Amino acid sequence: MGFDRRSVLGGMAGVDLLAGPWSPTAAAGLRVRRSVSSLPPGDPDLDALRQAIPVLQGWGAWRDQIAIHADVRHRHHASWRFLPWHRLQLVWFERLVARASGKADFALPYWDWDDDVVPDLFWQDVLNAPGRRARPGDTITDFLRPYGDVLKGRLTDDFATFFGRARTSSGGNPGVYSGSAEWGGHNLIHTFVGGDMGDLTTSPNDPLFWLHHANIDRIWSLWRMKHGGQVFPPAWRNESLGGFVDDRGNPVAPVKAITTIDAAAFGYTYPYDPTPPVFFAAMPGAPIVNRKAYSWSMQRMGPVSAFVEISADLARAEAESATGFLQIVPDPHAATTTTLTARAKAGARELYRDTVFTVPMGHAMGAQGFRIPLKGLWGASDTGGIRLEIEVASAPGGKAGGMTMPGEAVPGLVDFVLDAELAFRAS
Repeated sequence: MGFDRRSVLGGMAGVDLLAGPWSPTAAAGLRVRRSVSSLPPGDPDLDALRQAIPVLQGWGAWRDQIAIHADVRHRHHASWRFLPWHRLQLVWFERLVARASGKADFALPYWDWDDDVVPDLFWQDVLNAPGRRARPGDTITDFLRPYGDVLKGRLTDDFATFFGRARTSSGGNPGVYSGSAEWGGHNLIHTFVGGDMGDLTTSPNDPLFWLHHANIDRIWSLWRMKHGGQVFPPAWRNESLGGFVDDRGNPVAPVKAITTIDAAAFGYTYPYDPTPPVFFAAMPGAPIVNRKAYSWSMQRMGPVSAFVEISADLARAEAESATGFLQIVPDPHAATTTTLTARAKAGARELYRDTVFTVPMGHAMGAQGFRIPLKGLWGASDTGGIRLEIEVASAPGGKAGGMTMPGEAVPGLVDFVLDAELAFRAS
């Protein structure tokens, strides 16, 4: 085996990814990545994963997968590269397990977060990871309760919101904003599990990492089924993704993001509910008489808090689009939470709440941007206006041993801008 640190971080010469043995032209059928909660303890794919982990550790391949993921030069976090880059890492990891276990048709199971707990099998033998914040029986629901939040689906988000994209509206600070696929479920679950999973420099050391990312990959496949295949902009399609090694430890050539759109191109799929979605048609309202774009900048209350106020007249409009562009400096040693809470100025009732989790990666990441769908601010009647408050804090339960550098002021709120396209109907 040719696994060592130099093979991972060296040149990019090697075979083309799409020439791999799992392509549809070379495989008899698609391998199915199944929910881990649906598998019996002795399932062949679970047994293959158990068998492969100590072998990969002995080869040095396990260590090298951690190093690949920790290398920020790949720009695979806080970026619209997040989904395609991680899909490729899973593909190559799956091939590693297949070779190390001898199960050529190995299909990586996924952890469906709707199960609400860490799978029971992942508290045992080589699937366990010491130091997790979560304990057996802990639920994601209970973890979110102090934030007044619940796990939200993001499948209705458009491309820019789901994948992330630079702010294109006039004004404000230009920059890259990560999408809801990353900061929504991904960051939340890394924080919930904690331990090695709670730090992006070490997260692949926890076997649960791979099933967690398989679920993110599944959600992308579901999102694509809902939105079709014509939504990927040319700039995203041409992103070059690399840094991987094949199942013998040899560097592989980078590929364009366009090659990652269809999971079937890599010989796998997910089980889907064949029941067609049910659509309810709303009764048409009064005709729209005016549309106008608006932008609000935050009013700072301190280094970690700010607010935005929307007047009563504008709060009565209908938001055809509304996006918050958040920029923070995260805590480099612990998860950072940014809670967005909107209340009606008349009566102070809560209209909207969401929490953004940021997973630490030491000092390498710097300021991060997040693109947050905020159409939920609109739609209530008799609000008397809306006050949206933004609060940044470090989450409890970070990894021990993190050292604050002299003069380091974290976490911090850098900027928040709300852009909305509002529609006004005839009275």
